[in-house]
Order: sequence, then structure tokens, then C-alpha cells
Amino acid sequence: MSRILSAIGRRIGRRAVIPEMLTSNVRGLSLLSEDILRSDVEKWKNDRVVFAWQGEDHRPITKALEIKEGSTIFSIASAGYNPSMLLLENPTKVVMVDNNPTQIAWCMLYFSAIKNLTYEEFRSLVGFGEGATTTPDERGRIYDSLRGSLPSKALVYWDFHRDNMSKSGMYLFGNYIRLWGLGRFVPIAHSQETLDKFLSFADIDKQRSFYEEQWDSWRWRRAFQEALASEHFPAVFRPFMDLLAQKWLNRFLEICINIPNVDNPQIEIHLTNKISGKYGLPDFWRRENFAPIRERLDRFELIHIDVNEYFERTSENFDGFVLSNVGDVYSKGEHDQYVTRAIKRGKPGSRITYLSIAGTNKGWPDAEKDNIRVEQELSESLIQGKERGIFWDDLHIATLK
Repeated sequence: MSRILSAIGRRIGRRAVIPEMLTSNVRGLSLLSEDILRSDVEKWKNDRVVFAWQGEDHRPITKALEIKEGSTIFSIASAGYNPSMLLLENPTKVVMVDNNPTQIAWCMLYFSAIKNLTYEEFRSLVGFGEGATTTPDERGRIYDSLRGSLPSKALVYWDFHRDNMSKSGMYLFGNYIRLWGLGRFVPIAHSQETLDKFLSFADIDKQRSFYEEQWDSWRWRRAFQEALASEHFPAVFRPFMDLLAQKWLNRFLEICINIPNVDNPQIEIHLTNKISGKYGLPDFWRRENFAPIRERLDRFELIHIDVNEYFERTSENFDGFVLSNVGDVYSKGEHDQYVTRAIKRGKPGSRITYLSIAGTNKGWPDAEKDNIRVEQELSESLIQGKERGIFWDDLHIATLK
């Protein structure tokens, strides 16, 4: 499995991170500040966003943090979904950090849309629910209405990609869903009628029976395997696909026999490459959460910097950490350094969380075992039969002593 980790690290590192030491401010700046993006946009304007959709489930992460009013929380920025849901817990501040300039530019447009658009316009720009039927011309018009709110480098980036984003919507613009591509292979196994019925279950007992009796056929397992073996899936995974495919197929089974599909939009997006809104929406796109998130956008601080450099340079102390699965691309030693740097910036009693892709668990730094309490029981209670993401082995939780 260490071969998987090192290979994944090399591949993702090339795709997702600009390999330069940034000289960004370590203090937070407003979401649309001209000074956030520090690298030359001409070096990265051709790149697509990697994570315009993320496979993480914010619910167990948010519960694990036990955010109290007045808290200061650290989060990897990524596509901004996890941080936006943290705002609903009423923290004083959420610091978002990302080293990938395209992810920063993504967050700028995404949060500008929340700030300046109606819910219907936001839905059309992002491309979910009824907004999925928005024409490219109309989506382009909505984007144009936001151009004046974007700082210059983000504007250069999005102007360059305007036509492609207008065709797909923001969340289908990124690489993540296009590379996975399971939706292209589902018709090998099931008709549209069967797929629609499967996605519509709200009763878990009926869904479980349907899965076992109709969905989990040899054709379905073949479709799943072929999706992972396709040329669209990152080549770095292919030598290990016999192991990973079975792990991910088992996770899919576990999810589908425990969580109603109408409460898990990740199932629809994996099987259809879209969020139609017919079965359910992610919490961060629900109408009732749109206004509360908008009202608290000023609690965000967005920083373009390598996360390790940030922890080394900042004087901020945090009540909670969402470290995502950044450590998956590191060696064990690098992972331990990353987590240790976070621990050093935590207040007593603060919670640290991170995820690991199936088969890549690196645990906690041995040198910090006396400084943290590993919350294994809490982790199991939050993830077993509840975690809605396919790719994760575990949600790792620790409390600082």
C-alpha cells in the first residue's frame, strides 16, 4: 500500500499543487481581496479546478468538531463546501487555506455568487437542481454579472474558462467527476427506469431489499470495475485497482444498505454525474441554508499558501481543524509533520479531524500521543453506517489535551 501512497502523491502533487514556496500573508483577508492570489496567473490559468465537487461528507466532520459559538476553525479550502457548512454552527472565524490557486479562484467565484445572486441564479451558475437546465448563454450572463466582484487574477482565470464553465455549470467544470466517470458505465448494468427507482428510495429497508435483489448484479459489479479501469480514471491507480476496486465496491454496498439514497446526493452524482434535485440536495445547496451562509460570509478568511508553511508562520490558535485528506499524498513522515504542525496550533480541548482514502491510513504521530486523545469510539459512531462518501476508510478524530 505504500507504493499506492507514493504514486498517488506524485500524481496528485503534479496535478493539484503549484510547486512554489508562496510568500502569502498568513493573516486572513476578505474573500475577494486583490492580495490573496500571490502566484502569476499566466502559469495556472490553463488548469482546470481539481475539486469542483468533493467526496467528503461534512456531517460527521461537523459533528466531530463540536463547534461552540465563538470558535475559530481551520479548514482546507478545496471547493468551499465543508467550510460553508461550518458557518451554520456559528463560529467567530473560519480560516480557509489552499496551495492550489485554481481552488482559491473557485472559492472566490463560488462565494461571490452566494453573496451577490438570488438562490435561483446561484443554482443556475453552479448547475444543480433546476439550474442544471440553464442554457450556456444564460449561465454566461449570470457569470458576467459577477465579473466586477472578482479580483484581477481570479477574473483572468474565469474569463479564460468562461465558455466551458457556462456549458457545464461550476460543479461539473472540475476534474474530479470527469475522471471518476462511473455514470458512463451504469447503463451496462441497469436501465434508466431501474436507476431512477434506486435513486428515489427514502425507506432504507425497501432500498436494502432492492439493492440485494435487483441492483447488486454481476453486470453492476462489472460496470463498477470497468469504470475504474477506464482511460479516464487516473492511471496512477490502475496497478492497484484489484485492491482498491473491491474496497470501494464494499463501501458502496455499506452505504446503500444503511443510508437512504434520497439523503445521499453523492450516490446520484456518482451514478449520473449530476445533481438533478429530484431526489435530494447536498445540505450546502439547500435553499434554507443559502441565506444563513450568505449572512456569515464575512467570518471567512481565505489564504493562498502551502498548509505546512501556514502552520509554521501563523500565530492563530484554533478550536478545531478540518485537515481533509491532504495527508494522503504525503509519506508517513510528511503526514506526521503535517498533523503535528496542526496540533501545535490547537487550543487545549480542540478537535483535529482528517480523512484517509481506502487503504492509506497513516494513523497519528507517535511523538504526539501524549498530547492528544484519539477518539476512536466517536469516530466509529460517526462513520459506520453513516458516512456517505465512497472513498474513505476512516474519519480520524483526536482531542488535544
